Amino acid sequence: MKVRVIKRYSDVILGKIKEAGESFEVSEQRGKHLIHEGVAVMEKEKKEPAK
Repeated sequence: MKVRVIKRYSDVILGKIKEAGESFEVSEQRGKHLIHEGVAVMEKEKKEPAK
């Protein structure tokens, strides 16, 4: 699952400060936790245009 940070927070799992606007890949369980805590939103999958 890909999430986008909407509120700056200290990620204890990664040991880093995550800034608003950053996007990164997490497990579904971790993503749901971050969304529930109000620091991230799920990023929609961008489909590539047909060739």
